[in-house]
Amino acid sequence: MRLIMAGVLLSVGLLGCAQTPEQAGEGDKAPQNTLSGQWQLVELMGHPIKAEKGPNLEFNEEGRVSGFAGCNRFFGDVEVKGLSIHFGQLGATMMACPDMQIESKFMQVLEKADNYSLGNDSLSLNKARMAPLARFERVKAD
Repeated sequence: MRLIMAGVLLSVGLLGCAQTPEQAGEGDKAPQNTLSGQWQLVELMGHPIKAEKGPNLEFNEEGRVSGFAGCNRFFGDVEVKGLSIHFGQLGATMMACPDMQIESKFMQVLEKADNYSLGNDSLSLNKARMAPLARFERVKAD
């Protein structure tokens, strides 16, 4: 009898942990309250970014980040716990472009950022309690 009761409790417990298709990432759109998805840079260290093909980030559900830094593409791991964020060692292509200032500053921001804030399709990467290092807007899926 104890074995049957343990089996029933285990089954009920496992069913309670099951995910719906939306929770498992099989829904039509990424949840709007997560980092998942693509983000376009709109401000870098207090200066607006108006580049036609400016830097962007894309987070996936597996703890990976990739994007375009202004000249080169980059990729790597990202660790998110609560509102803290840490970008691991990032790999990047090695193209040379005439103006690398935005890319250089953008990559420095990814190294420095230790927390983020999220709201209304806006993402800010921050260092401690300082002003945001970078601000992004969510890229809407077509």
